[in-house]
Order: sequence, then structure tokens, then C-alpha cells
Amino acid sequence: MRKIWDKQWLTIALALTAIMLAAIMAQAAAPPPKTVAEAPAESNVTFDMEKNPTYTAEDGIVVIPAAVPPKTETSAKMATVLADTPEPVLLAAVAPVKSSDYTLPEQAQMKDGSLGLLSIPKIGLSVNVYESDSEMEAMTHGLAHFKTTSAFDGNVGICGHNVNLDGTVGYFYNLHKLAVGDTISYKTALGQRTYTVETVKEIAETDWSYLGRTEDNRVTLITCITGKTNMRLMVQTAEKPA
Repeated sequence: MRKIWDKQWLTIALALTAIMLAAIMAQAAAPPPKTVAEAPAESNVTFDMEKNPTYTAEDGIVVIPAAVPPKTETSAKMATVLADTPEPVLLAAVAPVKSSDYTLPEQAQMKDGSLGLLSIPKIGLSVNVYESDSEMEAMTHGLAHFKTTSAFDGNVGICGHNVNLDGTVGYFYNLHKLAVGDTISYKTALGQRTYTVETVKEIAETDWSYLGRTEDNRVTLITCITGKTNMRLMVQTAEKPA
């Protein structure tokens, strides 16, 4: 009886051993499970590989799905702005100044050394115009020519004191008496022209727009205004048709 019992246990033990061996062999033959790593939080990502966390699958392959950035309201607005931005507009080419619109001082200078002679019959004025390193220096001799303007052809800019620095009456003291339609004349080594007053107005001391170059012949006169230190009196004339 004892021998029969021992044989039964031996059979059971052998069967259990066979089952365990089969399980071990089956597990060894199966491929390892593939692990897909999740993308790290954006706040944890850096370009420092020592600090940047890495995610590796058990089979040695790193699988990190590409994160799609969310479409924010800011990016949507930016796209709208770019879509609505018009094409850049090229500035029109500036027309070159013709030589007939500008005369150099040496071309107009008269034998007495002055640049010209300005005459204004209405206020009984006839005085020479000079050019120097500065308008203030030139006005110690007579009227001053603005160096940036033409000496005869085009727009001639001339300035003078209404009251001299010593308190005496300046050449342009009565310039304010001119009105539209009055005439003046200006003479240089190149000839003499007659001009008609077109504009008489007060302008800011920083307004140089009336001294720009013109295609027609003009004389622009500028002086100070007593009691208005930030303003200037501007009289602009145009050549009278023959």
C-alpha cells in the first residue's frame, strides 16, 4: 500500500515539474512588451540633456509622440493681422532737381561782392543781399541770403532784421506793410527780375517749408515779429509774367 502511495506522489511531482518547465519556456519565447513613452510636460523640457528627462522603452527604442501646439487666441490674431497686412508700397522716386531751378552763389555774385540787390518800392527799400558763413553775420552788412536756397533761378530765400540788435530800425522793419499784388525786384550779375507778392503770413520759427526749391522763379522774404519770439513774418513772391 505504501509503495502505491509513493508512486502516486512521484507522478504528481513529475506532472507539476513538467507544467512549470513549459510555462518558463513559453515566457522565454514570447517578445518583451513594447512600452510607448509619454511626452514630458513642456515645463520640464530643456536643451540640457543632463536635466532633460528621457523615456526609454524596454526594447531600447524611444518612442515620443510629437506634441501638437495648441492654437491660441494670440496666434489666431497674429495670423489675421498678417493676412490683412497690405503689400508694401514703394515710395515714388524723387524727381531730380534741374539745373535751371537752382543758381550757385558764384554765378550770381555782383562786382561789389554782394549777391544781389533787393528793391521794394512800397516801403522805399533798396539794399544789397550778402552770403556769409551764417545769416546773422551776413545781416551785419545788409540782408542775408539763405545758403540752402538758389541765388537767382528758382526760389531765392532772403532774411533781414526788423529791429537790429542795437535797437535801431532794421531793413525789414516795414515788411509787414506789403500786401498781395505788390511788386519787388531783385538784381544779380545774371540780370534783374520783377516779382509779385502772392503770400503774406505769420509762420512758426521752425517752418522752413517756404524755402524749398521751386520750378518757377520766386523770392521769399523772412523777418522776426516784435513780441512773438516763436513766430516769423513770411512774404513770398513769384516772378511777374512779362
